[in-house]
Order: sequence, then C-alpha cells, then structure tokens
Amino acid sequence: MRHVFHLCSLLLLLAGCGLTSTVDEIPLNEAELGGGVLDAVNALVPDGNPMEFEEIIADDDGKIAIAIAPDLWRITTSGVGVEIEPLPGGGADVETVFKIEAICVGLCDKQDWSDYMYNDEFSPFVVGGDVMVLRDEPRTDREGRTLVAERADGGRRILASLWNDDATHFYLCEVLLEPADVALTDAFTAACEGAVPLWLGRP
Repeated sequence: MRHVFHLCSLLLLLAGCGLTSTVDEIPLNEAELGGGVLDAVNALVPDGNPMEFEEIIADDDGKIAIAIAPDLWRITTSGVGVEIEPLPGGGADVETVFKIEAICVGLCDKQDWSDYMYNDEFSPFVVGGDVMVLRDEPRTDREGRTLVAERADGGRRILASLWNDDATHFYLCEVLLEPADVALTDAFTAACEGAVPLWLGRP
C-alpha cells in the first residue's frame, strides 16, 4: 500500500485515519470475474507462447482483488503492492514487471479520484516524455482509465486503474514488457482490466 504521507497524528488515528471509506465491499465468497473474461484474456496470447492466465487472489495489505495473472508465476508481497514475477519458461522475459496495488493519497481519505487521475501531477498516468502513448481512454464499464505506451527501448508500459470516489484507495495494475514481448501487450492489458477489486464495491 502506497501512502504519500505515511504517518497520522494520534488525534487522526483515534478518529479513524484511513477508515473513511463508505463503500459496501464485495465479500470474497461473492466475488467473481465477469463471464468469459479469463477465456478472452487467454485468447489474446500469441500462438506458440506457453503462457496461460489464471484467476488469482491479490491481497495488498488487506485490500483484496480477484485478479488475472500468468499461471505458475511467483506472487510476492514483500515490497509495495503485489508483484507477480515471471519464471524461466513462463512465456515472457524474466525482467517483465507485473504489479497490482491498492493505492491511497495523503491521509487515505475518499476523494474525487477522477480529478486526481486526469489532472494531478502525481497521477500514475503522468508517464513522461520518453514514451509514446498508443492508447489512453476511460473505462466504459465503471470509473477507470487504461493507458498503453511504447517505451524508448521499444517495450511497453501498461497502466490500468479503477476507482470509486467513496473509497479510500484506487486499484492500479502496471506491466512493463520487454521489447521481445510486445506481442503480449493486448493479453496483459486485458488481464489488468479484468480484475475485480473488492474494496471498490460492485460496478
């Protein structure tokens, strides 16, 4: 979990710092991926690539998402967010970065996330001038945004986010693909978009 300001005063802690979400979270036993989503992601994997995506539970410090990740990749939570790391023979370069996060800003209060995502200089979608944006569009199913950019080395950067203004955290999925793996861009983009963050409630 990322915080811009990591500490709250004692007064704020007593008042429930970081606990101001008013979202009716989805119970884990009622959460599921949309119908056909996983099959659609796997259909985007290029012929001849051994990668197969599966449903996983990504738990970022108590913020849980039903997510989609390549089968048999290593899931770690020792750093920031949930990292899904490729293994040799897993269908992608071992330098691939795949991360899922529940992110808050400031004192982790609910806020106008759309304004933050599109207008704030610290938005994750401020990608810098060293990339060429190939796709940048809002989600059509709920509040969110997807961006795909070509890096200077020819690789890809994928960002997919979902949010709810009544929630204290937004969902962010980020993938950095090496140049040799750009054919996997559509599959990873769909995987990032297909997740169901339980803390955001139902669409």
